Amino acid sequence: MSSPFASRLGTNYCPQDNEVLEIQCLIQEPLARLKRLDDQIAELQKSIDELTKEHDTIGDYVQAHRALLTPIRRIPLDILQEIFVACLPTHRNCVMSAKEAPVLLGRICSSWRALSLSTPRLWASLHIAEPVRTSDSLDSLHLTLHARRVEVTKTWLARSGQCPLSLSLESDEQNAGYPNGSYGSTGDVFLQTLLPFTSRWWRLSLAAPPPVLDVLSGLTGADVPLLKTLEVRAPSPRPWRPFKLLGGSQISGFSLMGELDSDPLHLPLRWEFLTSLSLIENNWNTAFPLTSDAALTILSRCPRLRNCHFLLIGGFHPAPQILEGAGRSRSILELPTLHSLQLQSVNAPVFGPGGIFSSLSLPGLRHLVLSTRLQDEEVTLTFPFLVVSPQLQSFESDCQIYGKQSLLDLIRALPPTVQRLRLSGFPSYGFNDDTLAFLAPTPGCLDIIFPALQELSIMDCYDVSDAALLHFITARMTIQSPSVATLRRVDIQFNREQQLDIRPQIQSYLDVGLQVSTRYYPSLKWIFSPWRGLPDDPERG
Repeated sequence: MSSPFASRLGTNYCPQDNEVLEIQCLIQEPLARLKRLDDQIAELQKSIDELTKEHDTIGDYVQAHRALLTPIRRIPLDILQEIFVACLPTHRNCVMSAKEAPVLLGRICSSWRALSLSTPRLWASLHIAEPVRTSDSLDSLHLTLHARRVEVTKTWLARSGQCPLSLSLESDEQNAGYPNGSYGSTGDVFLQTLLPFTSRWWRLSLAAPPPVLDVLSGLTGADVPLLKTLEVRAPSPRPWRPFKLLGGSQISGFSLMGELDSDPLHLPLRWEFLTSLSLIENNWNTAFPLTSDAALTILSRCPRLRNCHFLLIGGFHPAPQILEGAGRSRSILELPTLHSLQLQSVNAPVFGPGGIFSSLSLPGLRHLVLSTRLQDEEVTLTFPFLVVSPQLQSFESDCQIYGKQSLLDLIRALPPTVQRLRLSGFPSYGFNDDTLAFLAPTPGCLDIIFPALQELSIMDCYDVSDAALLHFITARMTIQSPSVATLRRVDIQFNREQQLDIRPQIQSYLDVGLQVSTRYYPSLKWIFSPWRGLPDDPERG
């Protein structure tokens, strides 16, 4: 539409009095046209609204009938039960929550609820988390919450029929602070609730102070005929007294994190049946440490052991077995079935003469994790034990005690079958550009370190440059040899600022599946504020 004021539109021009009248006359016809258009739009919108309402009504009718035809409604009940069971978590026990199976399955419809309640396998797994006290006294809210959870536990287990039970209990550690050392009625009530089902215990995990665990002191192996695995975490200053039920004939897995009140050699386990064993005493000053000699004695009793996790302690309280073994040559203990070994060591020898590995032969070892704390920094490290582990696939180590040369010796000693390598430590350990270059294949070189390597992880990395990392990735990804595995994952945590963005240069490798994670955590710099000490300091949190 043309206008004599076209050049003035959209500007800050202020019209004269005569122009105001002209403009008012100019917009009379357009205003009338707008009114007619608004009326037409309203009529059309009314028709659209009526059609939309009819459309929605018919759509709801069709959808309601289509729902009757959905395949899930026609699935046989036995198959639907299997689907329900497949919805359960496999890496842990079920929790008391409507956000996941089995409780969630009962919230869909009445038929699903009836089916879930009549399927015992859905209720044969339970994790019990005792409500945490949030005040110094046992207030009514806490007691109500506690009583409600106890009732849910009873109801849950009543639905499990005769199925073997997988149970875990996370007790409230604050119970240990009750007045006069009393645990009141809440510390052991959950264990009391589980006692009627001992004949069906299959897997049991308990995290509770020793006084709470004492509820089970009267049980024997005969009371738990199905028990296969037992995990005990007893976080308390008071040592834990082992259960008699450890002698159960079916127990093949035992894990302890806590402090023992007696020599670990005297645990009433049927060692010869164990396939998994973990002994972690969290008090390094314990009167009954797990020494290297004690560990070897235990291992000699476990011919079927496949998974082992020990915390070795030495240098604090020389136990009788240490004194008796001092200066005595050990025979080599071969454990052909051991596949996974995790050793933590606190002032106990691991490498070299006198170390536990000087007495072990592990021909079937697949996974090895080492973490050491030694007071003597002048330690000679040798790794002959790795030569007799020709099937090792993954190796993880805390590198605090390694210097550059000993770290290279370790890398050379690892068998060529290693697929996953993970190292961590502090600024003193010897992983730097030269070490990483040692892992990078050289063109034309036939002697390649770790030809099977697929994953490399380095934590707390100070002395490796981004350029060295780029060289390593490029060398590994460009080597053409059927005997060298393709690098799949690199995970590096740098304790410094980024020097070079390598992603553009490795993008082609990322496109074919290589996963690279680089994280930079530079040291915090203290910034001086001229406003320090003033209430309006902008640097204040």
